[in-house]
Amino acid sequence: MRRPDVRMALLSVLLVIGCSSGSTKLPEATPVRGTVARADGSPVGDVLLMLQPTASGHMTAFEVAADGTFSGAAIAGPYAWFLVKSAKADDADKALAKVAEEYQRGSLDRRVTVGSSPLAITLP
Repeated sequence: MRRPDVRMALLSVLLVIGCSSGSTKLPEATPVRGTVARADGSPVGDVLLMLQPTASGHMTAFEVAADGTFSGAAIAGPYAWFLVKSAKADDADKALAKVAEEYQRGSLDRRVTVGSSPLAITLP
């Protein structure tokens, strides 16, 4: 009578392993490039552009060069964006001080869609 108990325990373990081994895999990242500029066309640079997914994906950061350009990869889809201080910029505090506070925190009112490259982020 002990043999069926062992078989049932083993079957239960195999079922749990089999059911839990399937993981939710995110799609492959797609190349992204773009610019961050003011409405007058002047570049906003030496900051970090943060993309927060509003669907699937994960938070993604892009270093924005002094000329306002950035590139990298992210999962295609909709994102909200904001700008933060860059750890790589020589004068990061000065660069971020040129960005209005409202653009330094997330907002669902500001969105871009990765997959429609190049991205154009425009500040007033």
